[in-house]
Amino acid sequence: MLREWKTEWMKVRRRRIALVPAAFLLFTFLWISWAIRSAHMESNEENWKWLLMCLGLINTLLMPTMIAMIASRLCDVELKGNTLKLLCTMEQKGHLFDMKLLTGAVYVSGYMAAELVMMLVFAGLHGFAGGMTQRHLMCFLLQSGFVSLGVLLVQMLLSLFSVNQILPLAVGLAGSFLGLFSWFLSSPLWRPVVWAYYNLLGYIGQNWDESTRIVSYYEVPMDWSAVITLLVVLPLGYILGRQLFIRRTPGCD
Repeated sequence: MLREWKTEWMKVRRRRIALVPAAFLLFTFLWISWAIRSAHMESNEENWKWLLMCLGLINTLLMPTMIAMIASRLCDVELKGNTLKLLCTMEQKGHLFDMKLLTGAVYVSGYMAAELVMMLVFAGLHGFAGGMTQRHLMCFLLQSGFVSLGVLLVQMLLSLFSVNQILPLAVGLAGSFLGLFSWFLSSPLWRPVVWAYYNLLGYIGQNWDESTRIVSYYEVPMDWSAVITLLVVLPLGYILGRQLFIRRTPGCD
């Protein structure tokens, strides 16, 4: 496995894939910097809640598209040269799928770590009171991390089975808008939609006073049914997706 892992990174080292999350991170920082100017909070202690909610909404819109781009860049290395069949004669198909997924997970994890650093820097620059609690950190990892892994799994399968990467990218873009709509249109019909879990696992809510035009923020109890659904579906989706890739990809088993 270590050899396949090293080979995967050698294949993508000159593709500058890291520029994709870096560009999205810069855009996120600029977006939040602009949004803080129009934010009307009841007290300074609510700054952190505002930041976490704002970042959750931004991630809902941006991360599916970013993940689709990363998955496409990781998979078109073999697809452009039509070398999947040749590659599968030299390593097991299951290992190839695992390495692709693991490499994408590294980029997603790096992006999330950078977001955490960005939040700390942003809070320091603007003098936010208090700090991120352990609950906030756990909920952030569930909302952004586990949901993004589910999105990555979907996008990786689409990219591996699509010679033309326009379809996976279009699905990623559509997923961004589906996730965004789920924030404003509450319905149990969103449960089967993986992109909607950025909203279903939201942990900060808001109340807007129309007369004073002041927004107050509050803690939202974790939707444990959504958490359990995600934790069950993720490994099942991985197993089924891996088997599908093994069966449908030409080459040696």
